[in-house]
Amino acid sequence: MNRIKEGRLAIEIAFTHMRAKLKQTLVATAGVAFGITVFIFMVSFIKGTNNYVQDVAFEQSAHLRLFNESKIAETTHLDTRFPQDINHVHHLRPKERPANLKDGTKVVAELREDERILAVSGTITTQVFYRLGPISINGIVNGIVFEDENQLFGLENKLIAGSFNELSTQPNSMVIGSTLAKNMNVALGDKITITTENGRNFLVTIIGLIKTGISEIDQKQSYVSLKTAQGFMGVPSTFITDIKIKIHEMEEAPDLLKKFQKRYDYQGSDWKTDNAALLEGDILRNMIVYGVAGTILLVAGFGIFNILTMMIYEKMKDIAILKAMGFSDVDVRWIFLTQAVVIGVIGSILGLAFGFLLSYATSKAPFESDVIVTMDHLPMSFDPVYYISGITFGILTTSLSGFLPSRKAAKLDPISILRG
Repeated sequence: MNRIKEGRLAIEIAFTHMRAKLKQTLVATAGVAFGITVFIFMVSFIKGTNNYVQDVAFEQSAHLRLFNESKIAETTHLDTRFPQDINHVHHLRPKERPANLKDGTKVVAELREDERILAVSGTITTQVFYRLGPISINGIVNGIVFEDENQLFGLENKLIAGSFNELSTQPNSMVIGSTLAKNMNVALGDKITITTENGRNFLVTIIGLIKTGISEIDQKQSYVSLKTAQGFMGVPSTFITDIKIKIHEMEEAPDLLKKFQKRYDYQGSDWKTDNAALLEGDILRNMIVYGVAGTILLVAGFGIFNILTMMIYEKMKDIAILKAMGFSDVDVRWIFLTQAVVIGVIGSILGLAFGFLLSYATSKAPFESDVIVTMDHLPMSFDPVYYISGITFGILTTSLSGFLPSRKAAKLDPISILRG
């Protein structure tokens, strides 16, 4: 019971000191609040923007892709003939593999029956030149079955003009990226010429404009029906070059890819490989955010350290009297540590409130993007994890900042102070 009373008395004395130095207390609290506010706003804005960009990129990225491509053989005829020897062969020619996926249409039908798979699409991807008068732009044509591709990537929601409906009914019709249309100065109903890799020319009609928000797609890619793409290449109706897959659990993509590659003898990639640069950039941005915000909070912590240190020098006689009256070193330490904790808690709570309000106001600010058609305001993240980490870090920083001064106060010798 006496210990509880002594603890209450120590807390009362701590609050008395804080009221006596109200201006310094408010400055220290404001420093912590500012640090937490900046931390919450920066994390909310950067993570919100990053999540939005990732969502846009992942929406246009299959979880799994199966394809064929030429690559350098891992072994040579010498390795087969002389397996015990060390064989060096320079300038190996890549092993040529046909772009066509063997039994591709059958594989697509089989994958549709797999319960792990959400959607699958068999497509043709081929390099072309878009030509109009003197304009010649290198790009990619995607031959698709619209219903399958739309289920994968929601293409219909990204149309800004025209329709996909005529792809399967109107011969040599094409939907192109909005930036590509702008660069060629064409609109709906206009005709352009495409030149395929084998030198064949086709006149196509633009029936739609699409804007995905990804420059690589909007500047270079176009969509035609699978039948039209097969006609461009002069191949049979079973010819496809890519199988795109989305699964229910995207984290399982790498393991599932290995199984499909082994089963069908295709090459492939998963969404982590295709978006490696984006994912690594996310890690770097997180490091920058937490580094800057941590620095701000450390600066606020040094401010608390200085304030409490000065308060100890100013209250040395009071400390001596308290210790002479029977206050222990622990009691004195708690007096000053309490001040640091109170400043940290109040400052952190205010910082969370101001950070949330600033983030919320920013999220409502209108923002028009010429690149990302679906963005009409600044994206912000309100993940509770950032708020929990913010208040935790704020309280820990201020508590550590108050520990050393409180320890110093506890070690003061009351006799030497009273003697002067």
